[in-house]
Amino acid sequence: MAVLALVGSCMVLLNLIQLVLTGTVNDLNGNSNWLTFVERLCLAVVGALFVATALSHTRRSTGVCPRCGRAHTPQVSDRRYPTPHAAPPAMRWIAYTGCCAFLPYLILHTLGAAGVPGIEPNGFRPTWYMLLAGFCGVGLAVFLLLGLVRPWGMVFPRWTLWLAGRRVPRFLPLTPVWVVAPTLALYGTVSGILAGAGILSDDLFSIGGAASLAFGGYGWALAIAAVSYQLRTRALCVPTEMAAL
Repeated sequence: MAVLALVGSCMVLLNLIQLVLTGTVNDLNGNSNWLTFVERLCLAVVGALFVATALSHTRRSTGVCPRCGRAHTPQVSDRRYPTPHAAPPAMRWIAYTGCCAFLPYLILHTLGAAGVPGIEPNGFRPTWYMLLAGFCGVGLAVFLLLGLVRPWGMVFPRWTLWLAGRRVPRFLPLTPVWVVAPTLALYGTVSGILAGAGILSDDLFSIGGAASLAFGGYGWALAIAAVSYQLRTRALCVPTEMAAL
């Protein structure tokens, strides 16, 4: 049920981006699309609730600690967290590739904003405000992805002032990740397949193809890095008597 709900909501993030940039939500034909937007938003919430409920049920029904397998309830006193460390090299390269996937998309939009014809669909020319907002959004997306594979994603770095040296709560990066990653991965993959098959008017070498590459590549890299982050940041259970030493 969670997968079906998330598949149905796969365009909601793009609707939110359009809402921020233009103040409205339209379909491909330019018609108002508020009802569909609300439906997708509700499906995203339902999918998240299904996932949270399933995880809670699994942890409550196993009867053992999900971290060490012992028959006890893990308390704060018997947890130890791993020291900050980077993800394995393969994971880091996947993250870097996901960040670079945005480059063709940003370059084409920059050329469109500069007035180069034939790039944007229907003669549309993005404003410099839209371009700046897009660069800021990509910057935040890159920051989130790199935080999943670098040590500063586990412990706040020195430039965070009073937070420096404290452990980063796992929900802080993972909550936006699992809201964003399924939407982008599904959108990029499906639109790329449809464009390659000739079902969509955009081809793989247009700005639509660049969007499929950017969102799909980033979405899958984000999901893979998130799994690695979850495994690397799990609390390590130790016997209570050892934790007291």
